[in-house]
Amino acid sequence: METGKKWLYYNIHDLIGIRLQNDHPSKKSFNLFFGSFETRFLSEDEISLSIQTDVPEITEYSNASSLYRFNNNYLCLTKYNIHLFKKNNFWILASQRDLLTFVHPILQMLLLKKGCCMLHSASVAINGLGVLLPACGGTGKTSAIMHILKEIKGASFLSDDFCIISPDLVYSNPKHFAIYPYHKSIFPHLFNRKHKFLIPGCLSNLFEKIRAFVRPIIVGFSEIERFAKKIAPDRMYVPAREALGDVAFSDNAKIDTLLLLERYSGNNAVVENISSKWVRSRLIGNWLYEIGPYSQEMLTAMSGTGIIDLSEYFSQMSTIIDSACHNKTIKLLKLPKMLPQKTGGIITEILKEIMKTN
Repeated sequence: METGKKWLYYNIHDLIGIRLQNDHPSKKSFNLFFGSFETRFLSEDEISLSIQTDVPEITEYSNASSLYRFNNNYLCLTKYNIHLFKKNNFWILASQRDLLTFVHPILQMLLLKKGCCMLHSASVAINGLGVLLPACGGTGKTSAIMHILKEIKGASFLSDDFCIISPDLVYSNPKHFAIYPYHKSIFPHLFNRKHKFLIPGCLSNLFEKIRAFVRPIIVGFSEIERFAKKIAPDRMYVPAREALGDVAFSDNAKIDTLLLLERYSGNNAVVENISSKWVRSRLIGNWLYEIGPYSQEMLTAMSGTGIIDLSEYFSQMSTIIDSACHNKTIKLLKLPKMLPQKTGGIITEILKEIMKTN
């Protein structure tokens, strides 16, 4: 990352161009999420979204109670003092606070205009064929990725958390890995070196309850929020290549298989055939849940003030997912809740069988 520059630029597969003010409070979090897409420069024509602190003077706007100020090309979330407005051919998101947690519905809006959408899904390429592994957080995506990359010949990494799909392709998103204490057996090399203090895994649920209680209290206090994120003892962030070591990476792959993962109360792994209509609903719902409460609030505001047509927004997501799933292998893998340490191996063996019969 160069110093002395006014802007940082991220080119996400030539689909979205992001310009980020170099001294913006979002700099660290955006680098964790988009750092692998950093590029030296984007022209104004290549920019889809600008993240900055400067807000233009808006003289004419409507009010939605005390929640929003808005017009056809402008929205202000007054509680957070966040401003979204359109300038020429790109959007500007402006605030003095870290904006990563608010940006997901805006990125989705921009991707939909390109005929793509973002999903909460791990993904790998196996001999050039893309495999999607959508799941709720904590289901075992990271463990599955590590086992697949080590045990299946021709496997390469695409994403661990969020990925982008078109009707034909899955695109990589090699963002930093969030490493939790329960990942120690998966990434021993990261724990065998000096690292930040992490609480024992048995305290993770308690810490999450504390986080949920404290988060609303510190909203709007940017410095406190950044400090809290920095010292949070439940995770550490590691670049994807550092976490995965000597494995192959791919930029994209032709979608071939979708294996939806979920935990259940049974004792044995179960594979079920599912319809594209059923999986479409699950993928949209999972993305909406995983973007978090601030992005959900932003999406509500964008819809309620006419920035987007929410029914069209989800309809476009549905069309892309339906096209991506058409004539593909789509299955549900129900994983025993009581066997988390075996998750990666179970998923890998089942995926081998699925790919063998395709």
